[in-house]
Amino acid sequence: MPGQRAPSFRRRRLLGAAAALAPLAAFAPAACAHSASPHVPRIYMILFRGETDVEAGFLQWFKDKRLQPEFVVRSVDMDSSRVPTLLEEARAWHADLIYTWGTPVSLAVAAREFEIPIVFTMVSAPIAAGLARNLASSGRNLTGVSHVVPARQQMAAIRSYRRFDRIAAIFNPNEVNARVAMREMRAEAERVGAEFTPHPLPLDAQGQPRADAIPGLLADLAEHRVQLLYIGPDSFIASQRILVTEAALALGLPVFSAAEVALRDGSALFGLVAGYANVGRLTAHKAAQILYHRVKAAALPIETPGSYSYLVNMDVARQLGMMPPARVLQFAEQIK
Repeated sequence: MPGQRAPSFRRRRLLGAAAALAPLAAFAPAACAHSASPHVPRIYMILFRGETDVEAGFLQWFKDKRLQPEFVVRSVDMDSSRVPTLLEEARAWHADLIYTWGTPVSLAVAAREFEIPIVFTMVSAPIAAGLARNLASSGRNLTGVSHVVPARQQMAAIRSYRRFDRIAAIFNPNEVNARVAMREMRAEAERVGAEFTPHPLPLDAQGQPRADAIPGLLADLAEHRVQLLYIGPDSFIASQRILVTEAALALGLPVFSAAEVALRDGSALFGLVAGYANVGRLTAHKAAQILYHRVKAAALPIETPGSYSYLVNMDVARQLGMMPPARVLQFAEQIK
């Protein structure tokens, strides 16, 4: 849990998915003090649903350090089957490093590419997903950054706000990261004597989660007097954050989110999160170790940013009639 000092976080503008389909221009030329080589490193970025504040933090880190690699940014638009085609482009471009966003994309890339170092970001459970043997070393030509606060700390954050005894969650059963989060949160709920019920989204004929089923599923939860909806690390649910959080709010159902985006760009009530920009900066640091200091990816530990933010959406709190207690206001960042 964060300490008594209110964390600071400057929101960055989200960039649309369309912008992610075109290569980013490299930063203006400047001398690089970290490498004697004239070669300009090339970073090929594969995103899940367009650019986020993670990428803003990633790019800003290089700019702040006066490092100027070249970037190409691509988005699979929530369809990881596009990864093989993008990897062909990355190889043809002679990329020096591949950046991957989220578990589905990272798994798709890691299944096919290990000649080029991989640095992943926004992967909540890298060991359970099969990306790494342990956090000290992946044992492979990749490293990365996880963004999810441990389940025990999330549960402590929930209970510090109010005693929620009936908690439910919706999740994409196709994502291993989401399944792991459901299992861990259920164990934490049992430990504190609360009920936690995960509900997988139904799948369509192609085996993909059905966004159109979300409103009805939430209505059923409200009818069964669920007290809190939990949103875990789930790339698909994150892509539907406005639908999920606004439908829940209309039903009077508060939402706790383990990811920042449902609070900054949605109507979740509260959450304990690693800030997206901080995740991006840590990811950039790891990429730079590989590109400029010739550190092997397997030698770099997989880490989570060292500080978390407890966020409360005060407008949502007023609408729900669930204002945070005074003890939470002492350390929470209040957002609108």
